[in-house]
This record gives sequence, structure tokens and C-alpha cells, in this order.
Amino acid sequence: MQRAIRLMLVAAPLACAAPPASAQEFQPPASATAGPSSAGTGFNMDLYSFSVRGGIDVTRPAQWVVGTTLDVAEMWSPRVRLRPSFEVSSTGGAVQLHWAAEAMYRFQGDEAPAIPYVGLGVGHMSRCTGCTAIWPTVVIGFELRFRPAFNWLVEYHALDRLGRHRFLIGLATRNAAGGQ
Repeated sequence: MQRAIRLMLVAAPLACAAPPASAQEFQPPASATAGPSSAGTGFNMDLYSFSVRGGIDVTRPAQWVVGTTLDVAEMWSPRVRLRPSFEVSSTGGAVQLHWAAEAMYRFQGDEAPAIPYVGLGVGHMSRCTGCTAIWPTVVIGFELRFRPAFNWLVEYHALDRLGRHRFLIGLATRNAAGGQ
């Protein structure tokens, strides 16, 4: 009984102090627009976005494609990004690997509900018969807001001097670095 009385003597003042000591509303740090990443100068390295996607290569019969990308740098503007990508494709058991580095121009900032983009780059395909070893790549796509931190993406990839055509859909993060 004594123990219960002591517990109530300690708990009652704590319960009375709880409302004034309640948590304050979180105030985020100052906007990243004041930082160097949005100043539009230089080359800023960070993880700005990550995506996973899948689709088909319509150039070859029954060829599926899955891949991933990372937006790893802003080049002179928050809308111009360096994006390495990696894709695995297969036709009847023969697996091919494609990797590329692309410079992407995003027509809208990360806060927009729809973000169209275009890109140019250089890619390489392993185990590719009848194609060049290194080729230019062209990317056209857009992202649509899905959740606050994720976007749907729809993308067209032209590879091998516009000789291969891939259509991909997937999910992308929204600016993991917290910039624009």
C-alpha cells in the first residue's frame, strides 16, 4: 500500500507537468533554396533520386527489361542531373546487361505534380551481337506524383544509335537530398 501511495505522489506532479512540457511543433531547417545546390553554380554530388523500373524492349521479340537509376549529381542547375543507370534484359534465357551515364534535363522542379524530362548519354551492352560496344542513349519520360516521397515514372529509352526501343514504368523517389 505504501508503495502505491509513493507512486501516486510521484505520478501526480508528473501528470500535471505533462501539458506544459508537451512536444513542440517541428520546425524544419531553413529552405535548401538558400544553399549552394540551388544557386545554379558548379557540380554538386548527392543522392537526389533513386528509381526502379521494368518494361519491354520492343525491338526484340519477348524481351523483358528491369533496371534502376540513381540521380547522383546536379550539374549547374537543380534541373540538370547526372544519372547512371543499370538494366538487365532477357530474350529466351540469354541475359544482357546495359549500363549508361545520362545527363537529364527536368522541365519542372521536384515539387511539381508532373515532371517531364529528356536526357542524352552514353551506354554499353554486354553480350550484344551485331551492335556497337558503346553507343549514345536518348531518354524521354515523365514522373507523376504518387505519394509525398514517391513518383510513378513512364520512360522511353532509345539505345544503340536509335536501333533499340524500350518502354519502362516504375517508381522513383522524390529528391532524397532535400533540395529543390
